[in-house]
Amino acid sequence: MDGNARFFSASVTVNEHLILDILDHHGEYITHDTEANLSRRFHRDWDGECKRADILALYRKDDAEYLVGIEVKDWKNRVNARMCYRYLKTYRRSCQYFYFAAREFSKRAFDIHEIGFIDLNQMKVIKKPEYLYPPKRHREGVIKKLKNAPPPRRYFVPHPHQRKLDSYL
Repeated sequence: MDGNARFFSASVTVNEHLILDILDHHGEYITHDTEANLSRRFHRDWDGECKRADILALYRKDDAEYLVGIEVKDWKNRVNARMCYRYLKTYRRSCQYFYFAAREFSKRAFDIHEIGFIDLNQMKVIKKPEYLYPPKRHREGVIKKLKNAPPPRRYFVPHPHQRKLDSYL
């Protein structure tokens, strides 16, 4: 892998299998979805950075299922600590592990122990995440929805409050 693969096409995550293949330390791959809802139901108090995960994957290890969330930033800009904290606030509500996949990270971002980092240039995990301890009902709701989801969609109607890449530029 030479790091030339692109992971976004028309604001939709593509080539996610390249990222999922390097997360085999989470156990046996079960299923995944792209642009998947991070909550079974959104309440008025939902103040997270986003409402959809770029990639949600389910793995099985030692008879337990683990929900892994991955936010992909396939751009030239560096992913900074402020952005990491904002996304962590959202993903920790349902995911047991959270990764940022990007081409470059700031030094301060590595101080956030809960987040794992995937280098899209080298296609490898450069920092493993800590367990996030999400509320059981949120996690189980997302897993249930993920298991019943059709194969990953290539076209979807964006949520009106979903953040877009251009809001960070």
